[in-house]
Parts: sequence; C-alpha cells; structure tokens
Amino acid sequence: MSDSLVSSVSSAFEALRELESIFELTVVGIAHVRNRRITRCNRHMEEMFGYGPGELVGCSTRVWYRNDEEFSGLGSSAYPDLAAGRVHNREQWFRRRDGSEFWGRIAGRSPDPTAPFDCVLLIEDNTERKRNEERLQAALFEQQLIFDNAAVGILFVRDHVVQRCNPRLEELLGYAPGELVGAPSSQLYADVSDVQCHGERAYAVMRNGELYRGEVEVRCRDGGSVWVQTTGRLIGRREDASFDVIWIVEDVSERHAAELELARYQTSLEERVAQRTEELAAANTRLQEEVAERRQAEARIWHLANHDELTGLPNRSLFQVHLQQVLASAARRHERAALLFIDLDRFKGINDSLGHHVGDQLLQTLARRLQEALRDADIIARLGGDEFVVVVGGLRSRGHALTVAEKIRMTLLAPVQFEHLCLHISASVGISLYPDDGGDPAMLMRHADIAMYHAKADGRNAVCAYTAGMSQLASRSFRIESRLQRALQEGALRLVYQPQVDVSNERIVGAEALLRWTDDGQAVPPAEFIPVAEETDLILQIGEWVLREACRQAAGWQCSGHAPLSVAVNLSARQFRDPNLVELIGSILRESGLPPECLELEITESTLMSRLDDTCQRLQALSAMGVRMAVDDFGTGYSSLSYLKRFPVSRLKVDQSFMRDLCTDAEDAAIVDAVVALARALGLDALAEGVETAEQLEALRDTGCRYCQGYYFSRPLPAEAFARLVAVDDGERVAVLRKGLAA
Repeated sequence: MSDSLVSSVSSAFEALRELESIFELTVVGIAHVRNRRITRCNRHMEEMFGYGPGELVGCSTRVWYRNDEEFSGLGSSAYPDLAAGRVHNREQWFRRRDGSEFWGRIAGRSPDPTAPFDCVLLIEDNTERKRNEERLQAALFEQQLIFDNAAVGILFVRDHVVQRCNPRLEELLGYAPGELVGAPSSQLYADVSDVQCHGERAYAVMRNGELYRGEVEVRCRDGGSVWVQTTGRLIGRREDASFDVIWIVEDVSERHAAELELARYQTSLEERVAQRTEELAAANTRLQEEVAERRQAEARIWHLANHDELTGLPNRSLFQVHLQQVLASAARRHERAALLFIDLDRFKGINDSLGHHVGDQLLQTLARRLQEALRDADIIARLGGDEFVVVVGGLRSRGHALTVAEKIRMTLLAPVQFEHLCLHISASVGISLYPDDGGDPAMLMRHADIAMYHAKADGRNAVCAYTAGMSQLASRSFRIESRLQRALQEGALRLVYQPQVDVSNERIVGAEALLRWTDDGQAVPPAEFIPVAEETDLILQIGEWVLREACRQAAGWQCSGHAPLSVAVNLSARQFRDPNLVELIGSILRESGLPPECLELEITESTLMSRLDDTCQRLQALSAMGVRMAVDDFGTGYSSLSYLKRFPVSRLKVDQSFMRDLCTDAEDAAIVDAVVALARALGLDALAEGVETAEQLEALRDTGCRYCQGYYFSRPLPAEAFARLVAVDDGERVAVLRKGLAA
C-alpha cells in the first residue's frame, strides 16, 4: 500500500474521530432518524429526554411528543422542507421520559431530498429562554398597562419634541390619541415666557441627576389652560447633545382655584378676627362652664360604670381595685384582712312570688343596713343578684373576722317592713382570711365562695370560715358533676320503682320512679348527686332521661298484659320552669305510647307557689293533656289554700318526715290528719310516703288516707322485679306485701 493511501486513510479516521467527538460532546441533541425511528443519537439527546445510553435507538420519535396530534403535525409540516432539501426549523413543547415537559427548538435536514424521511434532527432545550421571554412580555404588558391607565399624565420628550404620551395627558389637554406625537413641547405652555423660564429651572436640577418638581400653567388644545404639577427626570444624553426627559403631569387646577379663593377670603378673615376675638372671650366663659359640666358628667359616668345602679354600692370592677389596695396595705403592715361573701337565703322565692319591685326595694334596704353596720374603712360591694362582698382590713385574728360576719348576719336577719308585708330574710356568709387562706384576690374570692356554700349546706342563716378541707369537698362536687355527665352519656343511670298501694284492698295502683346511680361499683346517694345536677344544666338532661325511661317502662308493662298502672316522676324546679316542658312531655307520651292519665308528675310546694301565673298556665296545659299532678312533700312548706284549690292538682303527698313519729307524736298525727282532711275537702287523693310499720298503716287508715307507699310494702324495685310483683294474683300479692318479701 502506498504511503499516500495510508496517509489518506489515517486522515479519514482522524476526521471521523473528530466528528464523533463533536457528535458526542455538543450541547445540542443530535439524532439520525429514518422513517420516524431513531437509528442513532448522541448522549446529550438521551439525557435531554431522560433516557439511558442506547435506550432511544430503535424508538419512534413519538416518544418525544406530548400527543399524537403534535407528532403528526411535525411530520406534515416538516416533509415539504425536507423533500425540498431545506432545513426545517420550529419550536414546540417536548415530553421527557418521566412525563415532564420542556420547550425546545428542533431543526432537521435530509441529506438526500429524495429520501425525506431519512434525516438528521437537532433539538435544543430553550425552556429557560422561553420563560425569560414570557416574563419579559409580561413585564412589558404590565408597563404598558400602567402607562395606559395611570391616573396622571406621562410625557416622553426628546430634544423638546414630544415622542409619546399616555391617554390621561391627552384627555387632560383635550388632544386626540396620537395627536401630540411630533409636536414641539413649547406649544404646551400657556405663556411663551414660561417656555424658557420653566425649561432653564428644570434643566438646572435634572442635569445633576435629581428629580425636578414644579408647577406651571399649560395650554389645552381648545385654547384654555390648566395648572399642572410637573415631575421630570433626565434619562439620557446622546452624542448629538440632545437629551430625553420623562415628565409626570398632574392636574392641580382645583387646588390652585382653592388657593386663589383662600387668598380672597384671607382679607375677609383678618377683618373678622377682631370681631371674633370679642366673641371668643364670651365663648371662653361658656367653655369653662361646659368643662365644669363635662367633668360632672364624667364623674357621673365613672360612678355608673363602677357602682351598682340599684344600691349605689361599688360593683365588681371597683371592688377588685379596692380589694387589691386593702391586700397591699395588709402586706405592708403585716396585718390580716378578711373577705366576706354574703348570699341572701331564698331571695329568689321573694322575687318570684312578690315581684321584682319588692326584691329591688329589699336589696336597697339591706345594702343600707350593711353600710351602717360597717366601718367607713371597710369595703362593701354588690356583685349582682343577691350577692354582696365585704373586705375588712386591720384584723387581729380569725375570731375578729367571725365577729364581724356574725354582726352582718344579725343585721340582715331583722324583719323588713314593705307596705303591708313584713319580710323575713337571712343570709349565709363565707369568710376567707388574708394571708391564711390566699394571697391574691381570685383565691380569696374562690375560698370565700366555697365557705358560703358550706354555710348554705349547713342549713343557711349561718357563718362559715374557710378551711382547707372545703376545697376538697368542692373538688368532689366537681368530680361528681364530671362523672355524672359521663354516666348520662354512657347509660349508667337506672330507675327503680316503689309500689304505691291502695290500702283499702292492698292492691298496687302505681309506682314512683326513683333515680339511682352506681359509680365504679359504689352507689352514690341521690342526696349527694341530685343537688350537684340541680346547680348545672345536667338536671334538665337527667330529668328528660327519667321521663322517657319511666314512660317507656310503664307502657311496656301495659303491653305485657298488666292492668294500667300510673307512674309518678319527680320534677325539679328547673325542669318545671323549662319553657319546653309541656311540648317535651307531649312528645315523650306520643313516642312511648303511654296514656297521659297514667303519668303523674310530682312538684314541691315551693315550686308550686312561685311565679303563680306561669305555674297556673303550665299546670293547666299539662292537665288539658291528661297528665295528673301531685304536690310532693306537702306540709313542709307553705301553700295558699285559695291557690291550691285553683290549681289542677289531683294528689297531695304527705311527707315521710311526719311518718316517723306518727304513732308517738301528737303534733305529727294532727298534721297528717289535717293534710288528709284537706285533701278530702278539696276532692284530692292523699298519699302517705315512708310507711314502714303496721302501726303507721293503721293510723293512716284511721285518718282516711287511702294510698300509701314505703318499706312496709316494698323497697324500690328494679323494673323486672316490680313487673314480677304486679304479675302475681291479688291474694298472693297481698301476702307478699305483708311479709315484705318483695324487698
């Protein structure tokens, strides 16, 4: 082989290697495509589309495109160029292997125009350039939007010739769109002398790179003029010594007119100053009078904001200020101070029965008594309702605080004469001592409140000083409330039924539904959890559950074939006052299917005699429904016989407290005999509670009392046991009752 041939081959291989290097190292994707299939491509093409080495070879170019339409569109648009031997260029969206997209430029050419589907394609990722162009277009659009819609005129002047202005300036000067372009800026001045003067002032500022601000009168197209404020900036000088200026033009004609008007009025104003000075002297005198009146009004407002409107005593907010001061003084002097929490006993009954006007006058009288009984240095306030608080400083001992509290209790205990009424009221007083029972107002208030409730629990009309054990009892009440709420939600409450017996034939005629609660295996006495429920809204929820369950059970006994039996349910005072009570009972009777006459509702004397008009309406609505009403614990409270006759009541229940000594205490026997006789005279049934012995039963029979209930006949029974007792025939039932086997 000749040297020239070897040299030629070597050169060819060297050129091939260079081409191969260019093919692989170029930053543009290169591919050879035949019949729309990739026969070869460089690594950059593979990386651009997210493929590994060699994975694109043999693939259809369809993998580059987002859909068939774009794939077909490229073929139809590229074919004419390729067939003509031209380079086909276009930009479009491409899809990578992972589904992401990029904007690219594709260029292709066929080495042989007779075979247009055999071509070389170059693809370049231009996504970032496209995004930059889009951002640029958006910015230009926004700038144009601002230019076209600016609320001020904008003017671009080059070498004293208008190059461009916005619609606001054309509108201000009355020119048609584009009419100002090419006009000399001098034609905008109203006065020829302003052209040079304004220009020199502006250029002197702007040539230092600063903004020029000034005002000038300019000419409108119709020959008129307007005053404008101009703000100009020099934005460039060119080699030919001309310069470009951007002007912001704002219409200030109205302000100028206002300034001229102001100048005209200035002279008039100065003339009136002297006259006004004399008037001001008189006005100043009146102002002093108004200031005095305002101070009096502010003092009155402060008093109203910080004092109880009814009694004139400090209210809660002012009391807190005084209390802080007393405690601070006691701390400095190392003294004791006492906080006394006073709550009137059964005040609500007076308010409800005699009216709020009587209650208000009673509160005013008692407030005056408290003020008279205490020292001037002692603080007394009304918190609201029937609650008062007193702070006494400079105490020597706890006994001193008890003495003051006892004095307050005795002061309030004296009768209050109101028209023809003589009102008797008592108070329960709780005491907390600083610093023994608390170092801050909130703790002292809380502990005094706890002590007051203990005084009420001890029978009312009492004084009670706080001890640490009381908080534990208060915490127990809170725990009872919390667990009672859970028991209601979890269905842990249950009812038991105590038979009510017709003693003339010893037949069971009904039952009283009694609530029971077992918490963690321990029976909680009703006397412990019922008061807690009555202090919260739980009593309404529990009362509704008792009514539903009792009516459901009574209806179930009837469906089982037993003779109709009445079921008695106790209503608390809060239940009875619930405005939805009548509607609720009607709904429960309809849902349970229990005849209304088989439901007896028991309310106490005190509930019966409060809010008489409301009570009468509610009782009449229930009676019209067919529900029977009974007065529970009759004889322990007070009732007006005229109201008792007026109310639709069907039964009086003799309180069990009269049963204990019925056979040994003549007074108890006389009370029971009187209650039974009263019931008979009014056409009502009488039912004695708490009958436990045969002697008590015989004594009741002698009075003519027909209905009884108590341990002598049966303890309260679960629903199933009560049903079994009712199921036996009369002879067996009498024997069971007499032997007490039902217990």
